[in-house]
Amino acid sequence: MATKLHHSIDFPCPPAQFAAAVADEQYWKDLVANVAADLSDLDSFTDEGDKVTVVLRQRVPEKNLPSMVTKIRPGDLEITRTVVWSKGEAAEGAFTAVVSGAPAKVKGSQRLIATSTGCEISFDGSVEVSIPFVGGKVEKAIAENVVQLIEAEHEYTTEWINTH
Repeated sequence: MATKLHHSIDFPCPPAQFAAAVADEQYWKDLVANVAADLSDLDSFTDEGDKVTVVLRQRVPEKNLPSMVTKIRPGDLEITRTVVWSKGEAAEGAFTAVVSGAPAKVKGSQRLIATSTGCEISFDGSVEVSIPFVGGKVEKAIAENVVQLIEAEHEYTTEWINTH
């Protein structure tokens, strides 16, 4: 059974400004260069007119993984993360993350909402790890790490928007 993932973050900017940032390839290049730069790569950025699709490759060193994970799958993890955003002030999209060589997947949706102080991004998704007995524990650990990543990217994105 999958672990649910719900998280929201606020930005002190209008929705159009946030939407413009995530539709800008330079934003994604700067993000991977500044948030875990030695562990992240921008694989591709595709502007399809009404939406953008971003593929990121991220590595998690074995030393940073919980022991329950390294017992099941030793070595560093490589995660392919895909983010899709529609363009415009009512932007919405989807996200997925797949762990290479492991039965783990994160998937969900994201939505940009106007607020009285700027905008909010709402993430709703699930984490699924198909490993008997310990899958739920691993799912919870992954969900916590996804929230930490969202928060780290939120901090950098706020700085990026303020300077561009």
